[in-house]
Amino acid sequence: MLEGFSEWLSSTPVNAFLADTTKLSTWLIVPMSQTIHIVGVAVVMIAVGMLNLRLLGVAGRRQSFGQMTTQYMPWLWGALIVLFITGVIQTVAEPGREILNVGFRIKVVLLAVVIAITAIYEKRVKTDPNYWEATEERKQTAAKLAIFSLVLWVGIAVAGRMIAYLDMRLE
Repeated sequence: MLEGFSEWLSSTPVNAFLADTTKLSTWLIVPMSQTIHIVGVAVVMIAVGMLNLRLLGVAGRRQSFGQMTTQYMPWLWGALIVLFITGVIQTVAEPGREILNVGFRIKVVLLAVVIAITAIYEKRVKTDPNYWEATEERKQTAAKLAIFSLVLWVGIAVAGRMIAYLDMRLE
């Protein structure tokens, strides 16, 4: 199914435009998209790092998790939107390299899980700013989620980077 989608995407006018290396605009669009994507990854990693390290009690101890959520979540969600847009550009430019790559698939699955965890963090804080710090049991749950989240985010970064190096395709 994904192979058929990749082939279809390869035949679209947008792909033809982005894949045409004879045009100056193509030389600018994909590299700019990749550069913006890397900056977006940095913003996301800083935001999730600060939030998760706060839940672990390692960073940001002067603020509650609720206060840090208010500060960092807009950056996180905004950067994720930018990453989605730049990721689509890169995927349309080289659908076979992206969609059929095992690194890309791992990245997408991990991303779905970690976005759900992040949404849970935010939903709980919106209903009760002190939710994750209210009881010892919640603090322990938050710490476990934070460790899991950090591992997943690092996995996403590694899987994303490996797309350039892996030529393994799942059939």
